[in-house]
Amino acid sequence: MALFNDQKGRWFGKKPNEGTAIFVESDQVQKRKKEAKPKVKSSFADITPVIDLTGNGFLELPDNKGYMDMMQLASSDIYSLNETDKTKKIYHFATFLQGYNHDFKIIPFDFPVDTSSQQRHILEKMQQAKKPQYRLFLEKKLQELQFIEQRRTNREFYLFLYADDEYTLQSRRMEVEGHLHAVCPVIPITDDKKINILYKLNNMNSKNRHTHERG
Repeated sequence: MALFNDQKGRWFGKKPNEGTAIFVESDQVQKRKKEAKPKVKSSFADITPVIDLTGNGFLELPDNKGYMDMMQLASSDIYSLNETDKTKKIYHFATFLQGYNHDFKIIPFDFPVDTSSQQRHILEKMQQAKKPQYRLFLEKKLQELQFIEQRRTNREFYLFLYADDEYTLQSRRMEVEGHLHAVCPVIPITDDKKINILYKLNNMNSKNRHTHERG
C-alpha cells in the first residue's frame, strides 16, 4: 500500500505492488486469533492458597509448598510511651528483624467491633425491666452498641510464618514468640479466626465477617 498520492497520480512512498505493506489489517486480526486465550481454572481448589487445616492448627499449602501458621500480635501505641520505653520496643523489634532469617509476613486487618455479647445482655435486661424509664435507658444503650458494631473497627495485626513441615513450623513459632515477647507478645488464635482471616484475604471487597472471640 502506498502512503498517499497526489491529484496527478504521483505516488509518495511505495506503490501498492512494491514491497511489504506498512499495515495490513488482516495480518493483525490473524495474529490476535493465534494468541493463546487465558485458561480458566475449573474450580476454586485450583487457585486456593490453602488446601487443608492440620490437627496442629497449621494451614497446608498446595503443590507441596509446605505449611503456614497465623498468630496475632498484641500491638501498642508507641506515641503514648515515654522515650525510654519507645526506644526499647523499637530496638527489640529491630533485633527480631535481624535475627529471624526465614520468610514471614505481617498483615494488618480492620475487623468490626463485636458487641454481640453486650447486646444479648442488654436484651435480657430489657425483658426483665418493669420500669419504663429503665427500659428506655436500656434501649438507648442497645442502639449505641449497634452503632459501634456497624461503624467502628479494630485494627489488628497478624504474623504469617512458613516452613516445609509442621515440626519446623512449630520450632519457628517458638522462636518468634521468644523474640517478640518484649515488644508485641504473640496471641494464639483459634481455627475459626484463621478461617475468617483467609476469607478476608480472598474477599477484600466484602464486608468483614464477625468472630465470636476476643483475639
